[in-house]
Amino acid sequence: MYSIDRIKWAKILNISTRTLDRYIRSGKIRSQKKWKKVFLNSDDVEVLKNWWIQEDYEVIKSREIEVNPFTKTDLVSYKNLYQDIVCKIEQKDNLIKDLSYKLGNAEAELKNSISLVEYKKTAFLLESSTNKIEHEKLQLEEKTSDLEKKLSTNKLLNTILSIFLFITIILLFVVWFSSL
Repeated sequence: MYSIDRIKWAKILNISTRTLDRYIRSGKIRSQKKWKKVFLNSDDVEVLKNWWIQEDYEVIKSREIEVNPFTKTDLVSYKNLYQDIVCKIEQKDNLIKDLSYKLGNAEAELKNSISLVEYKKTAFLLESSTNKIEHEKLQLEEKTSDLEKKLSTNKLLNTILSIFLFITIILLFVVWFSSL
């Protein structure tokens, strides 16, 4: 049971002696001190070596009855629980990443958007300029129709004057030829 000292176990487990001392102090590994050397319980170290569950079990400190509080099936169930928790943590991490991405997109959209007041002001200016353009269009159409009327009257007047001039010239020739 207590056959190998802590220095040899540290080399076997590939960890430092200080780490083993912390496990001993926290009650994860049972130990005995003989001839100024500390020997570790080989069952506890094997559990630590094979399953590497450090936080999930605690050694019962009893000198009378040496009992390993966890059987191999208990350790397997702890290992399954650990794997389930790791899977759930990965799912939560993925959810957090997805939400962070969506939040970043929303912040970018918010930076690129305008405020409601600015939107209403711009909409009002656009509507008022549209109304002003329509009013000016109506005024221009009225001026155009007035100018067309004036143009048609001027054409008629010019035609009448041209005919009158033509008649006057003909009469003048007739009077002049008749006087000769």
